[in-house]
Amino acid sequence: MIKKTTILITIMCAFLTKYSFTQILNKNIKEIVVSSNRAQSNENISNIQIIDSIEIKNAPVQTIEDLLEYAINVDIRQRGGQGVQSDISMRGGSYEQVLVMLNGVKLNDPQTGHHTLNLPVSLEQVQKIEVVTGGSSRVFGNFAYTGAINIITKTKMKNSLNLSRGENGFSNEELNYHIKSNNFTHNFSINHKKSDGYINGMDYDITNFYYQNKFENNNLQSLINYGITKKEFGAFSFYSSKYPNQFEITKTSFASFQLKTKGKIYLDNKLYWRKNNDEFILFRENPSWYQNFHETNVFGIDVNLVQKTNNGSNVIGMEIRTDNIKSNILGEELENPIQIDSSNFYFKGGNRTITNLFIEKNYKLNRINLSTGVMLNIDTKYGNTYFPGIDINYSINDRFKMFVAYNKSMRTPTYTELYYISPTNEGNINLKEEHSTNKEIGFKLRGINHKSNITFYQRKGEDLIDWVLFEGDSIWRTQNISKLTTKGFEISSTLNINNILQTSIPISFLKFNYSFNKNDTTSESFQSAYVLDHLEKNFSIIASQIINKKIRIDWRATYQDRAGGYTEFNSGLEIEYLPFWLIGSKVTYEFSKDKIIYCEVHNLLDKTYVDFGNIPQPKRWIRGGIKFIF
Repeated sequence: MIKKTTILITIMCAFLTKYSFTQILNKNIKEIVVSSNRAQSNENISNIQIIDSIEIKNAPVQTIEDLLEYAINVDIRQRGGQGVQSDISMRGGSYEQVLVMLNGVKLNDPQTGHHTLNLPVSLEQVQKIEVVTGGSSRVFGNFAYTGAINIITKTKMKNSLNLSRGENGFSNEELNYHIKSNNFTHNFSINHKKSDGYINGMDYDITNFYYQNKFENNNLQSLINYGITKKEFGAFSFYSSKYPNQFEITKTSFASFQLKTKGKIYLDNKLYWRKNNDEFILFRENPSWYQNFHETNVFGIDVNLVQKTNNGSNVIGMEIRTDNIKSNILGEELENPIQIDSSNFYFKGGNRTITNLFIEKNYKLNRINLSTGVMLNIDTKYGNTYFPGIDINYSINDRFKMFVAYNKSMRTPTYTELYYISPTNEGNINLKEEHSTNKEIGFKLRGINHKSNITFYQRKGEDLIDWVLFEGDSIWRTQNISKLTTKGFEISSTLNINNILQTSIPISFLKFNYSFNKNDTTSESFQSAYVLDHLEKNFSIIASQIINKKIRIDWRATYQDRAGGYTEFNSGLEIEYLPFWLIGSKVTYEFSKDKIIYCEVHNLLDKTYVDFGNIPQPKRWIRGGIKFIF
């Protein structure tokens, strides 16, 4: 089966015809409305990458996590694949330092960043994804230490039924339904996927439900989001190779209400709630030996008052967020334990409130676009901190621009980093906040058949939080690393090859990203689990081929070289991470206007690789399906 599929793809490549992507490219060259900003602007001041609907539709992936693997300087360290559990980081940072949003609403979990990507939406509901690299606390708050990701869902979508099957017992069923009534639109989606796992102990069963309601008239716009995602999965060596046969169950519920008025002075308000339940079992065959229960509840309100001016906008606002946790091991002792079931209780818990006050000025004069502001972070535990920043964009001419930025960022520890205790890990209640100063300079070039960006950056961090293993110790512990400077650069380019060379070649559309990150601190006295095991080099290529009106092939390739290493459990030796290439492909056949057949291959070259600790990653994995549109 594998050989036949590979041969089929190769034969298809030999019979390609010329296809022009000029319209697509020109569409992407236009300045993009950055919807994750408080005050939307047609000028892209931030260093932001847009993954648009065309790229999402054709990518040889089935999850948001897999798609983000190809975004510039984004590091996705997956456990189990297919969105089971993923850690996301940017620019050589750790997985706790990236803010994730759904339609501008924050989703970060106060227990641990391992659950931040528990998303109730699939790729089918996503219109675009905004990826902001660089510290952005003055804009997004204290979670955006190294960057932010904003997932924008569709408000209009076609009714569809998607069925797919694949190796390792993989199955996926997804139904999407759209209703429009007067000024209201309703989107419903339900999705279920499961697999036996590519190795024993990596099985999973995931169910998602998502509902969206949008109302719009001449003066008012509202958006309601509600979603639930439940995951049950084998967690083979996820948190410790000493006890590999682990199991975990998570259930995440999310709801938000957004209200926006229209006019020169308008309100843009958000009210949101997120609940996450996490049950962790160290021994799958004997759950009672060691078992953790956690429940987090997040409530937030975000109020923005925006004044449009002739040359920009003025913004003032406030965000109040309350984090609550109940757990059998995380937090302070409860006066009265809370019963979970017949044999388990929440003995500990905690509450904290974070208030952000901010003011921002967006200004445009001739060739200069400027955005500057300051945020005051008020934390019930860590006190008050100011975060100023400025972004300047200068248009040298219609096609060449440069930008500079200076911003400060911070992050508070999660409850896991503060309180977690297990046979292999131990938190630290005395942890300090992380702080950083971010500087960057970049250039943007736009042509008829290409667009290119290059950015140089420097991030000086203080009191970085990491899980470390000291020499002679068997327990991983959280620690503030005193200082860490990270430097790097990012290059992104999109090319219409055929139009540039005035010829026909197999690949007519090409997009590539390259990033390099370097930390100036290493350690011989301890091992780092996250901060020093950063993605040093990352190169990704996206290519599209159109055979005819019905057949299309899309390719994705990525190369990564990670610093650091991991401890091999059996030998006790530290093993360096090795660089590797991964190639994925998707063949799409439009059988009719309402029926699409596709086949996709992950890890086409059947590469054996390790990207996190002792967790083996999936080898070649073939999946195929059919999509009905009605």
